[in-house]
Amino acid sequence: MKNDDLRADRDDLDDLDHFIPRPPTKRGNNLVMQVAAGVFLGGLALWLVQLGATMLYAKLMLGTITFGG
Repeated sequence: MKNDDLRADRDDLDDLDHFIPRPPTKRGNNLVMQVAAGVFLGGLALWLVQLGATMLYAKLMLGTITFGG
């Protein structure tokens, strides 16, 4: 056990001749724009929900909601 060689053998580079690395692609700011749009639309949706809840709460406090006809 003391003299065991536990290191892995390196792959022979001749086996990797069929591998052709892809050229590096230029990443645009598409992800940045998606995140910015998501934050903006999420904030807009939350604001609209808050506005609706505030209007409903105001109507309940004023007693101007009528149930039924």
